[in-house]
Amino acid sequence: MNRLNVLLTLSSLNVLLVTIERFSFTTQVVLQPASFLRLHELLQMTTLILFTVLIPTFVLREVTGAFETLRSRAGMALLVVFIVGIYFYATGNGIHELASFQLNTFCPDPAGPTVMCQGMFFNDYYFGNGLYFVGAFLLNTALIALEGMRPSPPVSRRDMIIATANALVYALAIIAYAAFDVVAVGLVFTVVSMLTIGGLLWRARQPLATRPFTYYAAVAYTVGGILGIALRFGLRR
Repeated sequence: MNRLNVLLTLSSLNVLLVTIERFSFTTQVVLQPASFLRLHELLQMTTLILFTVLIPTFVLREVTGAFETLRSRAGMALLVVFIVGIYFYATGNGIHELASFQLNTFCPDPAGPTVMCQGMFFNDYYFGNGLYFVGAFLLNTALIALEGMRPSPPVSRRDMIIATANALVYALAIIAYAAFDVVAVGLVFTVVSMLTIGGLLWRARQPLATRPFTYYAAVAYTVGGILGIALRFGLRR
């Protein structure tokens, strides 16, 4: 298994950990003093989401040939896009986690009439998640564009199969955002990402085996997007 697939497998494991943790006892443990957070939000912000920032950084190293591509002007511009994406991604997650805790703790009726509760709802579902998804879009697009500038030697069939399996695991997280979020922010992000990645892959002239990260992202967002849309609108019938 090549190094990129090792990183994608770690990402898949982290997706599973995020899911398991959300249904664990940590959501019932309120931290002191002053009940400032649940253990759930603390773990999300300091470990699990941190891993989702660190792993793409190592993916950046792989798709740029140990950062060689970044020496060009276009490579440097895409690095800036990647860093802006990381910043928005992390900031949005922090806003979302804090607002989610406050909303669920102090506003049993999220649609209540108080301005405070309405503000928490907006920060949780719209501003926090919106910034998070903008960041994810930017960092993923930067990685795909950088890989297109420096295609790798063709990877083995075995590595392509592993990349496909990892993409299907990541698609589960995309389905959750697209199908089950209270608002449609995750759905919009998924559709835009699916179309963008699909378009970049369609325009590429290199074989899929030379762009394994692009292939991985295309499978994950296409499967996640199609199933997410089907579930979201199918459940409303």
